[in-house]
Amino acid sequence: MPSSSLMLVRDSDQGVQVFLMKRAQKSNFGGIWVFPGGILEKQDQEIATEDYCNGLCETEAKDVLSNDSESLPYWIASLRETFEETGALIANRNDNNVFIPTTIESQRLVELRSDLLHGKISFIFILDELKLKIALDRLVYVSHWITPKVETKRYTTRFFLAPLNEGFILTHDGIEGTDSKWFGIDEALRAHEVGTISLIMPTIKNLESISDFKNTEDLMRAKAIVKTEDIPAIEPKFFIKDGRWEGLLPGEQGYEDH
Repeated sequence: MPSSSLMLVRDSDQGVQVFLMKRAQKSNFGGIWVFPGGILEKQDQEIATEDYCNGLCETEAKDVLSNDSESLPYWIASLRETFEETGALIANRNDNNVFIPTTIESQRLVELRSDLLHGKISFIFILDELKLKIALDRLVYVSHWITPKVETKRYTTRFFLAPLNEGFILTHDGIEGTDSKWFGIDEALRAHEVGTISLIMPTIKNLESISDFKNTEDLMRAKAIVKTEDIPAIEPKFFIKDGRWEGLLPGEQGYEDH
């Protein structure tokens, strides 16, 4: 299933921080800490027009994703899911200024988000009411992970990176996410190592890929110049060896043997 995920980052006194949320126990990846994201929906294709999108068109998206049939909806789904799961809406006003919600708009966003989560309205309804276009050009495509064949539910997930602009206080939705926190990159990795939180391989590797940066400006600049051909699809392989599960990534010794 096509899906997308967004690494939201911000600057802090301790360096770059990333937003992680804990999945509800009864959801996919229950109890695991993940980036906001989810599967592509029909409405993501409906949003893929100049009326609702800024900064990227379908042709440009296909060039980035090597003509993936979905293309632009990956960007859209990552922003839609991020709003649903965190309350952050990365968008521009119709005059192309960055959307920094007023106090009244912030209050209204809380109501709209609740209605969206309960299926009363669509994401397009929110964009129409607030006269917004989602800002696709603020996202940088960073990785592509495919669920291992040993899993019954399999996803092809595109990961994106974006800095969070001012005006938003992120909160988990209490439905798919039951806890959330801004982590320092090394802080999150250490928490996983000692068992405080649980992370899956794509999250770990994506965090490791941004761990050397001291601020979001340098991070975004560096990731933006990575060539698409240097972002291969990564499909881990898991197998049982001597009674224990082991995993390998492309390029690691023995990967092609399984």
